Amino acid sequence: MSAIALIKNTLPIVDVLEKYTSVNVRSNRRQYNIRCPFHNDHNPSFTVYTDSDTFRCWSGCNGGKTGDVINIVELSQGVNTNKAIKILISDYGLEKPNSIQTKEWQKKRADLKWKAALKKDMNRKVFDAIDALKEVEQSATAILKTIKSEKDLERLGDLYHVLIQIDYWLECLVENDIAGQIRALYEVAGFLERMKEGKGA
Repeated sequence: MSAIALIKNTLPIVDVLEKYTSVNVRSNRRQYNIRCPFHNDHNPSFTVYTDSDTFRCWSGCNGGKTGDVINIVELSQGVNTNKAIKILISDYGLEKPNSIQTKEWQKKRADLKWKAALKKDMNRKVFDAIDALKEVEQSATAILKTIKSEKDLERLGDLYHVLIQIDYWLECLVENDIAGQIRALYEVAGFLERMKEGKGA
């Protein structure tokens, strides 16, 4: 395993941030925003992605590109990539990994690939559900505009409740809460299936 792969597959970004900057934020979320440690940041413009051990400063640090633990050392220590790698290897004792460490790193690398594939599949399902809900929302809104009488309202009024429910599901799907997203996906799948069978909401 190369030195770069070793570092990227071994060192959690939160640990590296805490070691080389003034950041002291731990989170079990997949991502969170903090004030950038590399410029005078008055608003949280620095996003940390714990699932991929990367970051991005939306104000332009690191050339405005997504960065990793090596870039954190480059920016905090004012060194080039080679020097940053040497610092990380030395500070974290990665010069001579033993067989147990190597196996752990290989397992972590496999886990990261699995999580990335899972995240990609999850994102696809979320986007598909949002598209389907938007389509139903547009149809329901168009139908509600045809209401002209109290009789129409009695016949079609339940669509207002459907729109409220759709709004709720859309909020759940865009939130950064995996449990809420999964629950919403199951509920939306059931709703769409009932719609398909003509049983309504």
